[in-house]
Amino acid sequence: MTVVPTQPDRETVMDDLIDALRRFTVESDVFVDVFARAHGLGRSDLNAIMWISAGTSSGDPITVGELAQRLRLSPAAATALVDRLEAVGHVRRTRDPQDRRRVTVRMSETAMTVATAFFVPLGGRMRESATGFTEAELARAAEIVRRMTEAVTAASQSRGSDAQEA
Repeated sequence: MTVVPTQPDRETVMDDLIDALRRFTVESDVFVDVFARAHGLGRSDLNAIMWISAGTSSGDPITVGELAQRLRLSPAAATALVDRLEAVGHVRRTRDPQDRRRVTVRMSETAMTVATAFFVPLGGRMRESATGFTEAELARAAEIVRRMTEAVTAASQSRGSDAQEA
C-alpha cells in the first residue's frame, strides 16, 4: 500500500509558524541578555537602546517623549532611563538643528561601536541561514513577520489598557 503525503492544513501551518516565532523570540532574548549582562544593562535599557540606535542609524533620532510611548513608560520613567544611559556614556541628548525646542537622544559613538561588534555577526549568521530562499520568499516572510509584530503590539497595547482599567 502506497501512502500519499498530504499537505498540512492551514491551522497546522499557523501553529508551526507561531511556535517558530515564539522560539525565535526566546532565543533572541537569551542572545540579547548576554549583551545586557556584559554591559550592566536591564531589559528596559536594552529596549530603549534598540529604539535610540534605530533612530541614530536612520538619521531620524527619537525624543524622550517618543521613547516613552514606544516603551509604554511614563515620561518621568523614560527621562530617568535616558538619564541613566547618558550617565554611563551610552547615549547623548542633542538639540534638533531645525527646531531648537526639540531634544533628541542619540547613541554615543562608543556605544554604537560596541553594539555593532556584538550584533553584526548575528546579522551575518541570519543572512547565511536564509541562503536558498528567493527574494520573493524573503519579502513575503518579512511581511508576515511585520504583520505578526503588529499583532503583538496591538495585544500589548490592549493588555496595557486592560491593566490600567483594573
